[in-house]
Amino acid sequence: MMESVIGLLADRESALRVRSALVEAGCDQSAVVIFDRGTGQALAGELAERGLEPARARLYAEAVMQGGILVAAEAETADSALAVMNRFELKAPEQLLGRGGETTERAQSIEEELHVGKREATGGKRLVTSVTEREVEKPVTLHEETVEVERRREDHALRPEEAAHAFREETVELTATSERPVVSKEARVTGEVALRKRSVERREVVRDTVRRQDVDVETIQEVPKAGPERRH
Repeated sequence: MMESVIGLLADRESALRVRSALVEAGCDQSAVVIFDRGTGQALAGELAERGLEPARARLYAEAVMQGGILVAAEAETADSALAVMNRFELKAPEQLLGRGGETTERAQSIEEELHVGKREATGGKRLVTSVTEREVEKPVTLHEETVEVERRREDHALRPEEAAHAFREETVELTATSERPVVSKEARVTGEVALRKRSVERREVVRDTVRRQDVDVETIQEVPKAGPERRH
C-alpha cells in the first residue's frame, strides 16, 4: 500500500532538489508533486485525501499561499522517503506563517478485522474425442478357376466328307470364375463416457493474519527540528 509523505520548504529551488533526491531514492517521478502558490484553496482537500487531518492540511495550504513550496510523495515505504526529506532544511508551517504557540499532533490506533466472503470458481472436466488408425488382418478363402491350354500332336488322314468341313473359321471359348476380396467397414459403438455433476457442501476454516497498531506515548528530551510529515 502506498503512503504519502509531505515536506514544506522555503523556496522552489530547494523543492526541486528534494524531488530529484526522492526520484534517485526510488520514488516514481510521477508520484512526486510540487505544490506552490498557484495551487489555490484545493490544496487543503488534496492534503486531507493524502491522510493529513483537516486542520493540519489547512495550515499547510495557508503556508503555501504565503510563499512556501510543498513537496508530496507517494512511496511504498514512507521511512525511506522521510529519510531523504530529512536531509534538507524543511520548514514547519508555523514558521512561514510567523505563528508560535501550541501545536496538536495526533496518531491513530488501528486494528484490522478479518472478513471472509465467498466467490464462485468454475471448473470441471471436458470430454475430448480423438481418432487413431491401426492396421488389421482378417483371413478369407477365395475360389479361383484357371483356363489351361493343352496342345497334343496327332497324325491321321481325314475322310473326304471330314475334309470338307475341316477348313472353317470358328471361335472356341472357355471362361473361368475367380473370387476377389470385397472390403466393407461397419462402425460399432464399443463404450461410452458420461459427465455428471453433483453438488455438495463443505466447511472450510480460513486462517490469515491481521495487524494492529497501538499508540504509545514517549517523552522526547531534545527539541525536534521541522521535518516532513507522513500519513498515519
